[in-house]
Amino acid sequence: MSVLIKNNSVRILKDVINRSDILLEVIDIRMPRDTRIYELEKYITKKGKAIILVLNKADLVPEDFAETVREEFQSEFPTVYVSSKTRKGTRVLRNLIKEYSPEKQKIYVGLFGYPNTGKSSIINVLVGRRRARTAPIPGFTKGIQIVKLSSKHYLVDTPGIYYPKDINLLAILGVVRPEKLEYPEKVVEYLIEKLPKIFIRESYKIDFADLEDLLRKISNIYKIKGKDWRRRSAIKILNDWIKGKIKGYWF
Repeated sequence: MSVLIKNNSVRILKDVINRSDILLEVIDIRMPRDTRIYELEKYITKKGKAIILVLNKADLVPEDFAETVREEFQSEFPTVYVSSKTRKGTRVLRNLIKEYSPEKQKIYVGLFGYPNTGKSSIINVLVGRRRARTAPIPGFTKGIQIVKLSSKHYLVDTPGIYYPKDINLLAILGVVRPEKLEYPEKVVEYLIEKLPKIFIRESYKIDFADLEDLLRKISNIYKIKGKDWRRRSAIKILNDWIKGKIKGYWF
C-alpha cells in the first residue's frame, strides 16, 4: 500500500466516501501519476461512487502537458486541469460536478488527495466570496469540514488523513519541511531521478553532471558555506521545488 491513513482516521475516511455523491481527487499536475491514490480510487469505485480527477497547479506546467495528462486520465475518470491561482478550469470543474450530480435535494461532494496538492485552494476557488462553513450536519462524523457551494451542493473536506508512505514523496510534496529531513540530499537525488534535468538547468541557469556537482554549484551560486554546505544546498533546492520556483514536471 502506498497510502498511509493518519491517526487511525479510517472511520472519517469511510464516512466521507459513503456519504458523498461525488468524490474529487485533487492531484498535483507536476507529478500526476505519483500523486494519485489508486487504492482509494478502487475502494470508491467499488462503492459505485463517481470520481472526478482534478489536476491542480496547472499554472506551473505548459498547457500541452496538462492536456496530455488530462487525455490519458480521461479514459479512466472524468478529468479536468485547474489552477486555483489563475482560476483556470474552474467553470469546467463546476460543470462536471453538475453533470455527475444525482437528482437529490442535497448533494455532497467529497475531496481527497495527498497533503499540499491543494484541496483547500480548490474549495476556495470554487466557492469564492460565498465561502462559509456550514453548521454541523446530522449523520456526519464530528470534525469533518463542510462548505456550502450552492443551494444544494456541499463540499466535504478531510484534511490531513492520508499520506504517502514514501518519505521522498512526502518531502517533495512539502509535507515534511526540508529543514527537518535527516538526509535532504537523498531527496534531491530522488527528485533529479524523477525530474528531467533540463528543468533544473533552466531554473538555475547551470549545467551539472550529477548530484554532487549540482549541490556544489548551488552552494557557489547562493554562497552557501560551512561544513554542512551539501545539506543546506539540498534544502535550498527542495524549498525552490515546493514553492514552484523550479518549473518542472514529469509523467
